[in-house]
Amino acid sequence: MDGIILSNIIHELKLQLIGGKIEKIYQPQKEELLVTIRNNRKNYKLLLNANSQYPRLHLTNLSKNESNTPPMFCMLLRKHLIGGKIVDITQPNFERIAQFYIEAKNELGDKEDKVLILEIMGRHSNLILTKENGTILDSIKHISFDKSQVRQILPNNMYVYPPNQSKLNPLLTTREEFLSAIPAKSSQIYKRLYETYNGLSPLVTNEICAQANIEQNKAADTLTSDELASLYNCFNGIITNVKDSNYTPIVYHENGNQPIAYYMCELKTHGMYDNTEFANMSEVIEHVTHNKNQRFNISQKTADIKKMIMTFIDRAVRKQALQQKALDSSDKSELYKIYGELITSYSYEINAGDTEFKCINYYSEQQEEIVIPLNKDKTPIENAQTYFKQYTKLKRTAVAAAEQLDIIKEDLDYLNSVLVSLDMLESETDIMELRQELVDMGYLKKRAKVAKKAVKNQKPYLHFKTTSALDIYVGKNNFQNDALTMKFAKPNDIWLHIKDGPGSHVIIKVPHQHEITEQDLYEGAMLAAYYSSAKQSSHVPIDYTAKKNVKKIPNAKPGMVIYNNFKTISVTPTEVLVRSLECE
Repeated sequence: MDGIILSNIIHELKLQLIGGKIEKIYQPQKEELLVTIRNNRKNYKLLLNANSQYPRLHLTNLSKNESNTPPMFCMLLRKHLIGGKIVDITQPNFERIAQFYIEAKNELGDKEDKVLILEIMGRHSNLILTKENGTILDSIKHISFDKSQVRQILPNNMYVYPPNQSKLNPLLTTREEFLSAIPAKSSQIYKRLYETYNGLSPLVTNEICAQANIEQNKAADTLTSDELASLYNCFNGIITNVKDSNYTPIVYHENGNQPIAYYMCELKTHGMYDNTEFANMSEVIEHVTHNKNQRFNISQKTADIKKMIMTFIDRAVRKQALQQKALDSSDKSELYKIYGELITSYSYEINAGDTEFKCINYYSEQQEEIVIPLNKDKTPIENAQTYFKQYTKLKRTAVAAAEQLDIIKEDLDYLNSVLVSLDMLESETDIMELRQELVDMGYLKKRAKVAKKAVKNQKPYLHFKTTSALDIYVGKNNFQNDALTMKFAKPNDIWLHIKDGPGSHVIIKVPHQHEITEQDLYEGAMLAAYYSSAKQSSHVPIDYTAKKNVKKIPNAKPGMVIYNNFKTISVTPTEVLVRSLECE
């Protein structure tokens, strides 16, 4: 989101929010605000996000508040801004900064204007509330002297803008200023443009070069006067559209509908891609970033789970190697048994003090000669007994190792299935369910905090529909997989799962006397492959059978089942098809 995109957003917000009253404020995520504003008899939801990955500002229809306990910053905003009226929204010096001027009242009912500032600057993004005179009341991120010696963001400090590195405001530039500023250094042209002017990103500077038919990597100080004039005309054309609020929000995509770029106008540099025009920039940004931001928030909240699971997997793999080594070493057990039998049979031929004994191995079909090592300090019978003891010990080791390998394999299958589950979590309730599952299985310790009443998951399974309108359900964790297969599904429903790998249970609901089609099976298999460890693979084998052929393994970990009378279909998962089957 560069300054031009932000100017588009602010233009839209001014049209819809100026004069509006702030009714509710939520903080759904650690660095995100959701503000409900009432204006012209209509409610608007404004999202202000200051996280490092997807900082943004736009109106939203998808974002919801999932936090039951508002953080301190949210409580402060409610105290100062609830009931306040938005009187202006500005973008100072065409920076990636949005300032909301709010006419509010204090506890005594006196007018006391506030400014809510969103800085959209990657990992330096921040949300700051100040008084009208610039005194900081608080911020969503505190920046102390230890973190930045240039600019501290702390309560009671005076707010100052981030250093702009002597960049110019493109809205105020003149032709003469442009023609002298650009060739002043030898940087590549596209870099020189965004190094000289605020609010320009590499995406738009490459576009300016393309429209001017100038190689983007050419040195700026080598441009001819004609090239400079052409470059200015293209630059000025885009800036004039910004000044005139002439925006055409557009998204470029490939592979069906995978967004790869968006902007406020058509891009010559992306002419080879399909594109879709949107009614406003808020819709564009929500379309492109909503799911990505959800995944980012979930990954942050489950980072500790993933690290813990990877640690358990590493331990299990090391144990597996040790047990396999023990099992391999037990291969000699039969040989030791033969040694003992042969020594017993030929004991009368063995002399005291012999270190080895040669004889015919009558246990072998080839009847070859065999050399048996002996302990010269032991009698033949004692040597035989030693070999019999080694045979018995190795046999016990082999049995124990085989049992341990089965247990370790079950653990690894379960842990890998949890890793798959991490990619499917959609809400705070999903995360709580997974944590509870890991507590119940003994991988996580129960938290010492007072247990809150469990919130019922309103969407326990992912829900899809085939092109023939059959319902498909996908489990998001192992407890859900068990419930979906063993309780929710009917005997004649179709059950699908990746072959020999961790993944979700998938159920296709089949109405009475309905003949399921090959397309239904293909789409169900596509979901089973997509929500599995083979999501990025091709030709993924998926087993399917009637649910009545699936049985729960006694005393097995959650999600572990056995099945028979199945068939296998091979599919290559694609996100485009999966998204087309989603239900709201």
